[in-house]
Amino acid sequence: MTEEKLRELLQQYFDHTISPSDCKGLLEYLDIKDPAEIAAVMDEVLFALPEERHLDQTDSDNIYKAILSDERYIKSLEPADSPRRISFKWYYAAASVLVLLTAGLFLYRPSKQPHTQQLAAGRSGAATIITPGSKKATLTLGNGKVIDLEAQQKGILQGTGDSGIRKVKSGQIVYQASQASAVQTQSEYEAAFNNLQTPKGGEYQITLPDGTKVWLNSASSLHFPAAFKGEKRQVILNGEAYFEVAKNAAMPFVVTTGKTEIKVLGTHFNVAGYQDDEIATTTLLEGSVQLTKGKNQRLLSPGQQASTSKNSDQIQISQANVAQAMAWKNGYFRFDDQDIRSIMKQVSRWYDVEVEFKQNQMSNKQFGGTFYRNKSIAELLSHLEQLDPHLHFKIIGRRIEIME
Repeated sequence: MTEEKLRELLQQYFDHTISPSDCKGLLEYLDIKDPAEIAAVMDEVLFALPEERHLDQTDSDNIYKAILSDERYIKSLEPADSPRRISFKWYYAAASVLVLLTAGLFLYRPSKQPHTQQLAAGRSGAATIITPGSKKATLTLGNGKVIDLEAQQKGILQGTGDSGIRKVKSGQIVYQASQASAVQTQSEYEAAFNNLQTPKGGEYQITLPDGTKVWLNSASSLHFPAAFKGEKRQVILNGEAYFEVAKNAAMPFVVTTGKTEIKVLGTHFNVAGYQDDEIATTTLLEGSVQLTKGKNQRLLSPGQQASTSKNSDQIQISQANVAQAMAWKNGYFRFDDQDIRSIMKQVSRWYDVEVEFKQNQMSNKQFGGTFYRNKSIAELLSHLEQLDPHLHFKIIGRRIEIME
């Protein structure tokens, strides 16, 4: 395997876009190679750390468990294979890449200047009561009952046997398809609509009645029926979500966000349509989707992104930055030439804080890089301050004041 191909497959692995066959080939290749021979390529994929890092046994064990439970790894195995057959060479090679995500790394790019500064990762931020987001959401049933999913123990939340709603061991919600038999009339169907809502600082995963998997980002909501019936499977999204749609040619899956409609048969895609964002985006990873806004329709191919604005029915198609679109689902922030207002909007949603800019006009400096979402907000702000000496943050309770 050439270095270029290895680099491509590693990037696809962490972007969650790698095919099962390529994933199996990557794992087999890493299994027979000396990690030292491919370390440079691994470092390049997720921005090389400025100094060598070592894993202690606890870190290694946790990462090893994550690899074994990764559905991409599991799907790549032959039925007769056992997860324990994975060699320790691959284990430590994969661990060395995964730890890059947890270190936190930022690049700062001043506008119209070629110079780039790089910050060493790993500094501890100041103590703060503000914690990163976690798995929390509320589920509102068609009868008005509200369930706090963070406080709810695993097991049946509604219904009985195989026709209920379950919270499973991994913390996600699963709807059983057999509930469809309980919904007979159109009025019953409309009354059975449920709403999954994440607060600021929350995210959640749900399996819908048709088997479609949805990952809901912070400050988002998904409106869906307890059972799908009719000619299409329709849901309403406010915020951001990643969809892995179950195939059903007879009943297309439709996502409505704002005034945009996204129609699919079975595919993987990400939709970001927050009400306080001027632009909504749909990023396609696999399959195809059809977007409709007003009288305009466009088809997306894998690797493309569609952008729509609130004040126009135009649909703009461009090459997608898949790594950036998938970063939140994979557990980190990824900023590519974004200004401080754009960055802090995402930070506000994830850490559940208010952001106040002390000056109406902020400089157009742009930042880029990655930062692990489980690290403290104090450390993130410390990174940004060091990258731009004119930028200062002050934490007051759950409010962040920003000044230059």
